[in-house]
Amino acid sequence: MATKATKTKTKTTTPRSAPKAKASPAAKLAAAPSAAKVTNTTRAARSARDSVMSTVSSVIEANPLGKAVKATRAVSRAVVKTRRASLLSKAIRNKVVVVTGATAGIGEDAAIKLAKAGAIVILAARTPEKLDATLAKIKADGGKAFAYSCDISDLADCDRFVKTVLDKHGHVDVLVNNAGRSIRRSLKYSFDRFHDFERTMQLNYFGAVRLIMGFAPLMLERKSGQIINISSIGVLTNAPRFSAYVASKAALDAFSTCAASEFSDRKVDFTTIYMPLVATAMTAPTKMYKAFPMLTPDEASEMIVDAVIDRPKRIATGLGLAGAVSHALTPKISEYILNQAYNLFPDSAAARGLTEAEAAAEEKKLPKGKVDMARQLFAQVFNGVHW
Repeated sequence: MATKATKTKTKTTTPRSAPKAKASPAAKLAAAPSAAKVTNTTRAARSARDSVMSTVSSVIEANPLGKAVKATRAVSRAVVKTRRASLLSKAIRNKVVVVTGATAGIGEDAAIKLAKAGAIVILAARTPEKLDATLAKIKADGGKAFAYSCDISDLADCDRFVKTVLDKHGHVDVLVNNAGRSIRRSLKYSFDRFHDFERTMQLNYFGAVRLIMGFAPLMLERKSGQIINISSIGVLTNAPRFSAYVASKAALDAFSTCAASEFSDRKVDFTTIYMPLVATAMTAPTKMYKAFPMLTPDEASEMIVDAVIDRPKRIATGLGLAGAVSHALTPKISEYILNQAYNLFPDSAAARGLTEAEAAAEEKKLPKGKVDMARQLFAQVFNGVHW
């Protein structure tokens, strides 16, 4: 009789390890890498990454395909630049163009570009020596220009300038009202400075309108002309501390809008450029602007070039348009945001009568870049809230 074999299963038991002793805080601290070691490791990683990126970039550029792409981009930029120069030349060649505030910054850069495109540029500014310098630059570049000293804030001087230009050049095809004065000061520091409002209106509004009234009659008679007013992004965004400046620019904007509907059937166009921050001598004294993106004079003058080529009603940046839409649709929210910005950046040391030492100490506290500015604004909005 066969015997049925039975299998006996043997259970294997894995011995449990003894519980680990809890490490003391001192042991943890000793085991943790030092801050210096972490920093060195991070730097090494960044260095390795940059090295890899540099190598990859070099390989791509050395590759025939990479060279072809790079060459194609360069050709495309050259074609666009040539086409743009051709369009500008076609729009402005042999036309008489008056540019005010033409001895520095945006005005000078625009005058040089327009003259290079073939325009007969009339330079207007207060200082004869600076006019001569700009005139020399234009002539050295092969352009044609004439310079006449004029204080645009003096209405009698405006009349004299208009008469001189018309007597010597017959008419004006394009007037670029670029000369301007900017004042950044809170109203609480302006109650005894009414002259700030008078000065800005005198130059930015009355002077510009005086020139328009002087040159417009012949434009209407000839059924040809363009008036380009350099306004400000502040007119769209209603920036605090700029009540005097923005009011004067807004006045010119309103005047131009009304006049445009009267002149349109006579082919005399108005173009308003809502200029954003530009790195010029006018903005240089305000140190806080370093925390904001700013256009170069070259980039800003390209907006004037666009105005001459396309003759649009308005030219504005995305930020300016966003500000205008925000004020139209959500005025209370816009007011809150601007109030936070107002409290974040103080008035200038000069406006508050600070000493040089006090001004220097305060300047160190100002935001140095976008991240620093965002950090300070966050701390201000959530002041007293603990995270």
